[in-house]
Amino acid sequence: MKQNKRNPKETEEHHDPYLSPRELAVRWKCARSTADRIVTQAGLTKVLLGEGKNGMVRYLKEEVAAYEFSRRT
Repeated sequence: MKQNKRNPKETEEHHDPYLSPRELAVRWKCARSTADRIVTQAGLTKVLLGEGKNGMVRYLKEEVAAYEFSRRT
């Protein structure tokens, strides 16, 4: 019987509590600069991983979801 192997990247993304700026822009179907502007205006928490130009910015998925929910009309 053939085993069903899961894609490790898919599994990792499903449980990852963070979104990258690019992932957030894709989620919101907008330009990254637009997503950055909305994040700044909304005061969402930036998680800074690493330092300097090699560091990464991430956003908390739960906080993004809460913001999206608060903006529903």
